[in-house]
Amino acid sequence: MGAMKSKRGTQAESAVKRAALYPRVSSKGQEEEGTSLGTQEQRCREYAAQRGYVVDEEHVYREVHTGTELWERPQLAKMREAVRRRDVDVVVAFAIDRLSRDPVHMGVIITEADHAGVAVEFVSEPLDNSPEGQLIRFVRGYAAKVEHEKIRERSMRGRRARVVSGKLLPGARPLYGYRFTADRAAYEVDESTAPIVRRMFAAVAAGQTLRAIAASLTADGVPTPMRAARPTDGAASSNLYWFPSSVRWVLTNPTYTGQASGLRFVRSKGANGVKTLMLRPVQEQIALPDGTVPPLIDVGLFQAVQERLRLNRERASRNNRQPEEALLRGGYIRCGHCEYVMQVLRAATPAQNTVYRCSRGAKVRGACSVHGMSVHLLDAVVWGKVAHILTNPDVIATELRRMQRDDPTEQDLDAAERALTDVARRQRNLVANLELVEGEAAGLLVGQLNALTAQRKRLEEERAAVLARRGQWATALERLGDIEAWCRTVATNLATLTYAEKRLALDALGVAVKLWRSDHTPRYEVRASIPLDVPVVNKSAR
Repeated sequence: MGAMKSKRGTQAESAVKRAALYPRVSSKGQEEEGTSLGTQEQRCREYAAQRGYVVDEEHVYREVHTGTELWERPQLAKMREAVRRRDVDVVVAFAIDRLSRDPVHMGVIITEADHAGVAVEFVSEPLDNSPEGQLIRFVRGYAAKVEHEKIRERSMRGRRARVVSGKLLPGARPLYGYRFTADRAAYEVDESTAPIVRRMFAAVAAGQTLRAIAASLTADGVPTPMRAARPTDGAASSNLYWFPSSVRWVLTNPTYTGQASGLRFVRSKGANGVKTLMLRPVQEQIALPDGTVPPLIDVGLFQAVQERLRLNRERASRNNRQPEEALLRGGYIRCGHCEYVMQVLRAATPAQNTVYRCSRGAKVRGACSVHGMSVHLLDAVVWGKVAHILTNPDVIATELRRMQRDDPTEQDLDAAERALTDVARRQRNLVANLELVEGEAAGLLVGQLNALTAQRKRLEEERAAVLARRGQWATALERLGDIEAWCRTVATNLATLTYAEKRLALDALGVAVKLWRSDHTPRYEVRASIPLDVPVVNKSAR
């Protein structure tokens, strides 16, 4: 076997050379098999021994990383640093594609080693440093890169074919709350972790923050997703503690409603060169058949939780130096012209007023105009209207009786069910006729079947949306009952309510405020869920 020699060396030809070994595999699975990585290292050691090279364990750089990247490989980075320091005299890799699959990257490594006077040698592909050798090295590197792209394409085709056939893509571990079926084509409920998922959704719906939920799960010793998947990993600190980000990951995943899809994520390289997992657009995902993933929660609860998370983000006080200065901050008040959340502009001097202000016009040219209103004036008006409702529980009781009597989703749900029944009947008829025809007529029937399947899917989505509205209606009924009892409790001590209790009242009554410029009539509008269909409007205030 030959070697590609560098143009200059740091030692005489007869001196003992210090070798760095670089075995590499592309995935953790290959490493755990104990074959590819170990075999490469053994062949590199044999090659070094035959030539009298000395191998220090410190300079054996075992890498588990794709060969198409250069800067992101930690072991390669360490080896290149050793080369630049001239801590070694020769780098030994099993083959060209083990060092790099990209010919450009290969050129960077070889040039860097050549500049330091360090040789680069390959066990299975002896090359010299002649122009012909350099050309062969480049061509082989290019071929390795092409082969890598072919491997990626074949892998992606296989993954897509599996999803199109209606099967899950099995990963290293199932989604928290589930376990794989025997054939790993679908999920089934994991009764040990599914209650934890339901607990998290219920906690957010009840008003708890992500941080509070994470702390509660940690305090109760609930296993994290990583620890539940690998209980034998021991007490690694990262597996013992729940983080708000982990809770959010669960709460924002629509799969828990039974709406399963494949190819949801894609790895994308950012401007900094680091690859991150990104959610694909919905239209690029592939829907999986009903029953692939059993639902743990209903669609209505999921949507309610997403709204609560949005409100929590808007109303967070951690970035506000005086969060209790404005009652309506954090999403309760929006610009009537552009619908954006209005911000609180604090007074710079005692002579000035703190105001609610729409500053979108200053940020986005032509989007809106900069306008606002004094915080203490608008807060007083809004709280006055809320206090009027709180001190009149009979108003809430009347609305509660009306809502119990009138289900706003009943007719829509009946219409969706009738349409679905009709589509199912037509599908059955087409299937029966399909057995009686062939050729062009059969093709026409198949086309009609496909169209009906698409129509049925849309109708099922509409029915799910109606059911979600029914869930929200049921939640509103329950909330009104709680509000009625709460109002009777606090009606006698409204003057002593804290800022947090006032904000709770705004939430409970669904208060939403819009503010327009001073030349608009009305100047502001206050809507509340009591009564739901009648806005409380002030047309005269300026």
